[in-house]
Amino acid sequence: MEDLIDGKRRIEAVVCRDENGPGEASFLFDRNGCLLDFRGAVPCSEAFADMLSGICRNKPLVSGREYVEAMWEGRPYHVCLNRYIHLTLGELADIQARRFPDREAVVDSLAGVRLTYREVKRRSDGLAKGLMHIGILKGDHVAVIMDNCWENVVTKIAIEKTGAVIVNLNIHEKKDMLECLLHRADVKAVILKQGIKNREHMDMFYQISPELKEAVPGRIYAPRLPLLRHVIVTDQERPRSCAWQFEKLMELGMSMDDSLLKERMKAVRPFDDATIIHTSGTSGVPKGVMLNHCQILENAWIHVQYLGLEKEDRLCMTPPMFHSFGCVGSVLSSMMAGAALVCYEKTDRICLLEMLRKERCTVLCSVPTVYIRLIREMREGKAGGEDLCLRLCVTAGAPCPEQTLRDMKRVMGAEAAVVMYGMTEAGPGISSTSMDDSLETAVSTVGRLWPGVTGRIQDLTTGRVLGPGQAGELCIKSYGVMMGYYNNPEETEKAVDREGWLHTGDIASLSEDGLLTLKGRCKDLIIRGGENISPREIEDFIRNYEPVEDVAVVGAPDEQYGELVYAFIRPKEGAVVTKEGLRNWCRGKIATIKIPQEIELTDHFPISATGKISKGQLRSLAREHLEGRVPRQTEPETGEGGLRQTETEELRQAETEELRQAETESGGLRRSDRETAVSGQRAGETGKDGMDTWQKS
Repeated sequence: MEDLIDGKRRIEAVVCRDENGPGEASFLFDRNGCLLDFRGAVPCSEAFADMLSGICRNKPLVSGREYVEAMWEGRPYHVCLNRYIHLTLGELADIQARRFPDREAVVDSLAGVRLTYREVKRRSDGLAKGLMHIGILKGDHVAVIMDNCWENVVTKIAIEKTGAVIVNLNIHEKKDMLECLLHRADVKAVILKQGIKNREHMDMFYQISPELKEAVPGRIYAPRLPLLRHVIVTDQERPRSCAWQFEKLMELGMSMDDSLLKERMKAVRPFDDATIIHTSGTSGVPKGVMLNHCQILENAWIHVQYLGLEKEDRLCMTPPMFHSFGCVGSVLSSMMAGAALVCYEKTDRICLLEMLRKERCTVLCSVPTVYIRLIREMREGKAGGEDLCLRLCVTAGAPCPEQTLRDMKRVMGAEAAVVMYGMTEAGPGISSTSMDDSLETAVSTVGRLWPGVTGRIQDLTTGRVLGPGQAGELCIKSYGVMMGYYNNPEETEKAVDREGWLHTGDIASLSEDGLLTLKGRCKDLIIRGGENISPREIEDFIRNYEPVEDVAVVGAPDEQYGELVYAFIRPKEGAVVTKEGLRNWCRGKIATIKIPQEIELTDHFPISATGKISKGQLRSLAREHLEGRVPRQTEPETGEGGLRQTETEELRQAETEELRQAETESGGLRRSDRETAVSGQRAGETGKDGMDTWQKS
């Protein structure tokens, strides 16, 4: 596959107009610097083209854009170099069908369906022609509401072949949010699967626009969704009057000539919009991130290289396909490698452990919460955990506890574990550890920046670029930085500055040797008495406490110091965690102001659809708990949570002294700086904190 991708690489050199030079001209070179095409207002000498060819040959083989200055005959020329993979998602699917026609491409255990690469092409071609038949044009927006299933894979390939744009929608959205997102994304058609998680999405559409009940396919009238023209459903047992049936539309396309589809695919270009992936919406209304074919393909290819994916691999994915980790990091990566994608959807009918064993999966892509559950089940001797043949466990979406990373090898038998970090706005990959990195590196960092990604750390208040080891906001430039939020220029300007730097909203540091360490989220930062406190730092520390299985730390309102540290603790099975024991264990090991003032035990954390702990819900729970509790001064004589009164006073005095000292030192944010650092995000949960980060606190 490497030769194929390298053979598709192109470098476009655009010579910009200046007062002494020629008019604008564009040169297209292959990876070896051979001139493929020239477009310009005036002829250009062969020697000038050779000079540009030499510049292109010395550039790395990764997508990206940069500006260079070239000297020719004593004159400076400004040249924009645009490196990319000259390929689209639809073309990739067809290439793999020719290379691996009889290899399994998609396994849908729940539906009992297995598709080869040849069959994926046949079905996606049929659906693409069916979509064209009902009027789907290049550039139209087509929403997909499906769980992890074979129809989802085929549908997205078909949409890309028509030149339309995939609009990924969360299957868990409620009616009002679904209407809002469909309207904002200018959706012309919706392809949905009925009965997902016992949710009837067609009923939601009827509630949004009752007129749909009387409509017929192709003649939809929905006043609240004025651009909507088509609804396509996979459910054949309960046909809906207004909807096309998925299977019938696909079969109709299969009976049609291929010529129109071939012409349409030729019109699709690598820099055309490919997909809109919505952020998780923790900040309010999810924002639609626009990515093109080139960005997604480059990202998937780097996944393949970092994970060492081969055609013999069988990759099991648990993240939803509407999420960037699922659709790019799993679906597209497995296709690029010619591997088999094993779809998993959480249900009582399928045991993940049993499926991993039965399907002989070699790679598992999932989030820490799933790994923690799997390891617990294997320790309990649950059926299906024996004889796994995993060579690699890939985790992202949230911090992974050290013990879990160890158990991926010790308990699950994986040869290696890789931690990845990214966000939808970055296309989505930013960094990862490698299979050769030590456990210490995987636990304490998210590895090194990917090829083509440039990062810098900026001071939260001044924007000054910080040096190695200093913590601030991570900003990146790369080929993958989104083209923008769809129909949302204001939020786009907040996220990507004029120089093209994407402000991730993550607090991080970069070491001298390029290792990236995450400290937390800007919006999650706890500001106590004017001092910055990172929840991630406290969580990483408390996870070392033997009785604790997992922990989530948030800030909660405090009248005296602005905020207090509130820790939600999930104990290990059979273990006992007390406030007294935890606070005593913390004492002397971390700063007193970082020791949680409030602790709450829980059996589970609120989890978002993408598998991340919902810090917003935890902050609300903490606030409600504090508002309803007995005032501190009326608590029993034993003090807080069983601590002896003298120990409680000692902790308070030590904390007060630390806060007083912090007030006299520079570098910490004061309460007056909160609006600058956090941009008011926590109060209203608005702004770019909705960025969908794979690896966050």
